[in-house]
Amino acid sequence: MQRIPNSANDGFTLLETVVATGVLVTALAGIAQLLALSVRTTRDAGSQGAALSAAQDKIEELRSLALTYDPAGAPITDPALGPTASLCLAEDTDDCVDYLDADGAVVDVSRDEHGAAFTRRWRITPIDHFAPEALAIEVCVFRWPAEGMAPRTAILCLATVRARQP
Repeated sequence: MQRIPNSANDGFTLLETVVATGVLVTALAGIAQLLALSVRTTRDAGSQGAALSAAQDKIEELRSLALTYDPAGAPITDPALGPTASLCLAEDTDDCVDYLDADGAVVDVSRDEHGAAFTRRWRITPIDHFAPEALAIEVCVFRWPAEGMAPRTAILCLATVRARQP
């Protein structure tokens, strides 16, 4: 017996095809936005990781400097641990700023400003100005250039306290 095709039940209608295509395009647009968001988040995470490493390096460098006593009991303080200006975190001050490339190496922006990726600023403040036995060390890392940027706009800021050790 031969089957007679019934055109009302065979294949898809034009309306069904248009609706299915619309659903597919909407889903793909959402996936494309999700992909773009994940790429941006991954790039930002890499930048934050490099900034964290740069801030930790500076804190460790400052923590390794002498803040101790000599054998006679007189305090010894490395000159680099002297108090810095209160605006050191808010503006590029010569004695408390570094310019870093994407790998965290210090670059000289007067010779090659295109090599800089980050600006690293730090501030050293005695906890007690009359008996400086402990210092607060703050380090903030900004995207370069950081002119006019306050610490609240930094990629990240780290702080620690360093006490004089016998």
